Amino acid sequence: MEFDRDSLAKNDGKEGREALVAVDGKVYDVTGNRLWKNGVHMNRHQAGADLTDAIAASPHGKDVLEKIQAKGTLAKQTEDKPPFLPVWLINFLDAHPFFKRHPHPMVVHFPMAIFIIAPLFLAWYYLISPEQGLLDAVFYLYIWGTLSLPAAIGTGILAWLVNYSGKPNPIIIRKTVFSALLFIFDLIIIAALIISPAILQNPSGWEKIIPVLIFLCLPLVSIIGEHGGKLVFPVLKGK
Repeated sequence: MEFDRDSLAKNDGKEGREALVAVDGKVYDVTGNRLWKNGVHMNRHQAGADLTDAIAASPHGKDVLEKIQAKGTLAKQTEDKPPFLPVWLINFLDAHPFFKRHPHPMVVHFPMAIFIIAPLFLAWYYLISPEQGLLDAVFYLYIWGTLSLPAAIGTGILAWLVNYSGKPNPIIIRKTVFSALLFIFDLIIIAALIISPAILQNPSGWEKIIPVLIFLCLPLVSIIGEHGGKLVFPVLKGK
């Protein structure tokens, strides 16, 4: 039996419907499988979809499909190629699906942690104990944050081009805007800390902008992380 993408999508495992997934052109029936309750696997993968790339990048291999009944085949269609990417890179990503999904999550958590910890250290300095070591920690955290943020943004753009074909999406647009804003804040903060290392000790006048920007980085990275979570776990949206 041959399925096109529309008919496959109707078998999403919801409301008593069959749960079918496609991998490498074959369609498998996961209805009733304990790992596919209500057509959802690991709170992330929804039945009714082609999961070829997802399973190639997953912790387990395709051998798990040997125990699942094959229902039919998936009709071939012309796939949208990611725009602005050279052919050699597209071929590399097709051969190594790991790099389609994992590079961004691997690097993005590092700057996010930095921009969360730095304002907490600064708050500790202002509210609890004015130790110079706390300000030194803020300075070095922003050094590392400045070095790691471009990699996080770059891999995020690559993931968008590869996995979403560069198509606009409200979540991605907001995430991009907030990321750009965070990058601008970071450049202003690190420039001020390098030019005037003591600026955070007792800021006055325009200098107060710098600690304000540092504290604003905390909600910014929280929003960026929350939006990233919606992309990684779309089936949780609205819950």
